[in-house]
Amino acid sequence: MDGRGWERVRMARLGGEAAVVGTRRREVADFRQVSSQTVRLGRVQPQHPSHRTIYCNDSDANFIARFKSNSISTTKYNVLTFLPKGLFEQFRRVANLYFLMISILSTTPISPVSPVTNVVPLSLVLLVSLIKEAFEDWKRLQNDNSINNTAVDVLQGQNWESMPWRKLQVGDIVRVKQDGFFPADLLFLASTNPDGVCYIETANLDGETNLKIRKALEKTWDYLAPEIADKFKGEIQCEQPNNSLYTFTGNLIIESQTLPLSPNQILLRVEYIFSDKTGTLTRNLMEFFKCSIGGEAYGTGITEIEKGHAQRSGKKLSEDAKSDTAVHEKGFNFDDARLMRGAWRNEHDPEICKVPNTVLYQCTDQLSIRCLALCHTVLPEGDESPEKITYQAASPDEAALVTAAKNFGFFFYRRTPTTVIVRESHVETMGTKQDVSYEILNVLEFNSTRKRQSIVCRYPNGRLVLYCKGADTVIYERLSDASNDIRKVTREHLEQFGSAGLRTLCLAYRELTNDLYEKWNEKFIQAKSSLRDRDKKLDEVAEIIEKDLILIGCTAIEDKLQDGVPACIETLARAGIKIWVLTGDKMETAINIAYACNLINNNMKQFIISSETDAIQEAEEKVTSLVKKGAHRITLSIGDGANDVSMIQAAHVGVGISGLEGMQAVMASDFAIAQFRFLTDLLLVHGRWSYIRLCKVITYFFYKNLTFTLTQFWFTFQTGFSGQRFYDDWFQSLYNVIFTALPVIIVGLFDKDVSASLSKKYPELYREGIRNMFFKWRVVAVWAFFAVYQSLIFYYFTTTASQNGHNSSGMIFGLWDVSTMAFTCAVVTVNLRLLMENVYFTIYVLLSTFYFYLTLLLIPVVALLSDFFYLGIQRWFFPYNYQIVQEIHRGEYEGVGSREFLEIGNNLTPDEARSYAILQLPREKSRHTGFAFDSPGYESFFASQQGVFAPIMAWDVARRASVRSKRTSQR
Repeated sequence: MDGRGWERVRMARLGGEAAVVGTRRREVADFRQVSSQTVRLGRVQPQHPSHRTIYCNDSDANFIARFKSNSISTTKYNVLTFLPKGLFEQFRRVANLYFLMISILSTTPISPVSPVTNVVPLSLVLLVSLIKEAFEDWKRLQNDNSINNTAVDVLQGQNWESMPWRKLQVGDIVRVKQDGFFPADLLFLASTNPDGVCYIETANLDGETNLKIRKALEKTWDYLAPEIADKFKGEIQCEQPNNSLYTFTGNLIIESQTLPLSPNQILLRVEYIFSDKTGTLTRNLMEFFKCSIGGEAYGTGITEIEKGHAQRSGKKLSEDAKSDTAVHEKGFNFDDARLMRGAWRNEHDPEICKVPNTVLYQCTDQLSIRCLALCHTVLPEGDESPEKITYQAASPDEAALVTAAKNFGFFFYRRTPTTVIVRESHVETMGTKQDVSYEILNVLEFNSTRKRQSIVCRYPNGRLVLYCKGADTVIYERLSDASNDIRKVTREHLEQFGSAGLRTLCLAYRELTNDLYEKWNEKFIQAKSSLRDRDKKLDEVAEIIEKDLILIGCTAIEDKLQDGVPACIETLARAGIKIWVLTGDKMETAINIAYACNLINNNMKQFIISSETDAIQEAEEKVTSLVKKGAHRITLSIGDGANDVSMIQAAHVGVGISGLEGMQAVMASDFAIAQFRFLTDLLLVHGRWSYIRLCKVITYFFYKNLTFTLTQFWFTFQTGFSGQRFYDDWFQSLYNVIFTALPVIIVGLFDKDVSASLSKKYPELYREGIRNMFFKWRVVAVWAFFAVYQSLIFYYFTTTASQNGHNSSGMIFGLWDVSTMAFTCAVVTVNLRLLMENVYFTIYVLLSTFYFYLTLLLIPVVALLSDFFYLGIQRWFFPYNYQIVQEIHRGEYEGVGSREFLEIGNNLTPDEARSYAILQLPREKSRHTGFAFDSPGYESFFASQQGVFAPIMAWDVARRASVRSKRTSQR
């Protein structure tokens, strides 16, 4: 296989200790590798396009299918493709493509500039970018080599041989040890655990740290030793490769028997804010808080939502005093003496439930608690004692319900692929305990469409019961008429719990006869073995048995708000940000939670939007896209789970919370934070700083380049648009790269107009960004005005001031002298202008205070006082030689003119004396208006008038002729 399609498989890991038959560690597991790329059809034996066929332990048969190798490659380049592909990637950027076209045009004869002007900066940018790409690709190559060369035990003949992952072939049998990483997609065959179970961790795939159980087919349990595994032959028919991490459809054909495969046998792999609720606003730490059993409500605690509602209504709630029976542990925060410590036995008279040859004493409370202890997919971990055991669950809700059952006396402590063992207390007599093993015949999984989970279990006495838990909407429509007595009362309790902000589930059961179950189970097995529309067929079969249910009661779980959520939402609202919370809760629950987190208050006009679709992910994505595209506003979506990915990707900015629901939201987002309250810092501090820095950098780049270019533009008026350049090529090349680069980089990285604390104290500052105050056309026009004004100053001041200037050789300033002065002034000015953006406030404050001027006078004097005394003492008592000479000749040449210095013994050579005399000659103003050439100085003409010898220049002849012709014409 190539790693591009299934690279994430590498990171799945066999984790923890086996939680079956004591706490024994699983040492060895055999697996069958499954293909991991799209199969190319072979000529000898074409395969159906909807599925693929893999031959177990038969490399010759698999060779026909031409499966990909197991080597992965995440690099973007190789030695041959690096330069062409790297340049292609660079020139896909519009800016680089633009400068490439300019560089090409500069090589043509019509270009007034040298190619160096444009080629050098572009080459420098491309060189740095390619070096960065090469370094990153080299690191990817090293990581690929490390993964590809990881060793794994592969069955060769009747022996295990170690070989690198890259040499693994489809159909090989491999052995993965404790805490080892999976080399590919694997089919679970056998384990050292006698019940064919192993536990895996997929944290590096989806962030889930919970251990997940994987069960091998009973038919393959014996293929453990290498000499036995070598005899394993079979055929796998499964779906084509796809990007679904949690689903798998396939069958294992062994000894002419077709066995359905499932993921249990496969070991894989901002103006508007839209927010999920669970895990985003709340902690996603579920605690069993209240319940309703047989029409009676239990639980005396007060939720945060209830406290907030009472506060808004002006009511004062007394602190709820905890009873002696109250228990608070992870997943359980319940207080009601009527249920704790076996007291539930006294709530209802035992109902005698007669089953053939058996008499059971059963009450509604017992049914409800047993449903919590059995209807789940939780894995127990650790010591088999109530105090030390921990539960690994797919969701925190399930763990909370099992924990509640434990505290009510039904302690689930062991699971095998087919049984659940519960230690039941106080069932028959107070203080008694007994371990009961329940056979789990079928598990009907929970999904977003079904909104319920069911199990079919067999009691030790042979009794068949279906337990079901799920949303009230789906449970109530499947109830039998026998539940009419408690249906209305339980509905009232559900509304009360929902108003308190609690998450509710309904519990129900159904007695099954053996004949009814056997007929239904045949249909279930057929649906489970189907390669087409397996999920749909399983749902249809589940509908057959999940009806005529008897309502037991309901549970209520509290998911408390995260710390700082109300304050964060209130602050964001003051900043002008509109916050939408998208949730699948009941209307009453959603409204009360909105009040609790300060999303709404009594002064607001409330509009309730309800989606007709049950798919919350689809609704979230549609609402986000509606505001983004319809209202044309900048949107931000924040969530913590895989179900929030579509909403996160639909917004302009996606933020993922690294919570308890994995890393899929984080991986799909632009930014990742730990809690919702950090959104204040992300937006009001870093977001605002980033916006202001970006606006400053863009407008400043526009200003400084317009200033530089306009100076050249004014020069063209003096040269008749001849194409003569004003600046040297290197000046144009290095203006942005070196001379003005560092200040703008510093501003772009570190500029802060106000501190972080002030940004959060005055969230209204963020409104300027929403209105785009710093990047409007008015702002651009102001920068453009200063650019025009300053470019005029640079050009005309320097050219005018240099008309009478001359260099050390006596020549007037030429073109490059004047342009260099103008360039220097431009560089200094634009850098100072950027500095003014950041220190102007400080300067203004200082200049407006009297103390500034006082300290400006006093501090330098006081500071230099010690230096004054030191220099005086040194000069008077410990003078240097040059200081003695200064004292001897002090004032000796005062009043002597510069011309008289020639008469003093200054030891000038004849050439130096002549050059100095020429410098004193009067100058004639040049009549030339352009700078394409230097104007003559007429030195020899004026020298002869002053009696100073100077060589005759060619232009003297022309000048004398012109003077003579003028005098003649005047006569």
